[in-house]
Amino acid sequence: MSSGSFTGVDEAAAEILNAANAKAERNRLKSFVLAILAGVCIALGAYASILVRLGVSIGLGKALAGLVFSTGLIMITFIGAELFTGNVLMTLSFLEKRIKFSDMLKNWVVVYLGNFAGALIIVLLVFLSASQTQNFLNISYSIAANKVNLTPLNCFASGILCNLLVCMAVYMAQCSKDASGKIFSIIFPIMIFIVRGYEHCVANMFFIPSGMASEYLLNGSVSISLVLAVKNLVFVTLGNIFGAFLFVALPLWLHCKK
Repeated sequence: MSSGSFTGVDEAAAEILNAANAKAERNRLKSFVLAILAGVCIALGAYASILVRLGVSIGLGKALAGLVFSTGLIMITFIGAELFTGNVLMTLSFLEKRIKFSDMLKNWVVVYLGNFAGALIIVLLVFLSASQTQNFLNISYSIAANKVNLTPLNCFASGILCNLLVCMAVYMAQCSKDASGKIFSIIFPIMIFIVRGYEHCVANMFFIPSGMASEYLLNGSVSISLVLAVKNLVFVTLGNIFGAFLFVALPLWLHCKK
């Protein structure tokens, strides 16, 4: 049942299922290119989220960071790029036996690598495009250092909370029929995750390398090891998968089974 500018749960779930089927069947090269584009969008939002925090109070800075970071997901939604954390909703199609687990997993691997490539491209371009201020370098390094020093449990739990919000934003945007509805559906859940500082694996693909580059420019050396970076990404990724599946995909599937 739908009304006004919004679709009902059944219709939105059906659209998510159709999108998942298309992604599972999509050419791997095309998925990789669309994933690079999504990584670029998230990285640009992450970069902007650091810039708006410079010279403002902590509370206002976090609110502004959440607002500009959401632009990344907004761009992805309108251009149809492939974001790993959003593609976890393909589990809904797997539960419905519309796609094979192997096809879903192949998509995840391709998209994850593409997202990482896109994020690293923006890290490179950011530091090649202009000299970054001391304040930016300090904040960028501080963000990365805080992330890699989280315990595996911190990363996993924070990843759950993060992708619960991200996939809820994706789902609500799917429910909206017009552009303004989609934009507002995305902004507020994303603001919650940024204001609280939850862990998003694709955003961390920008934040951590950016922090490593910033530390090198500040000190001439890098204390953030690849082992610490990988540890963060592994447990955050698992949390992101679990959060999207348990709190969004599974409830949608149970609703559709009614």
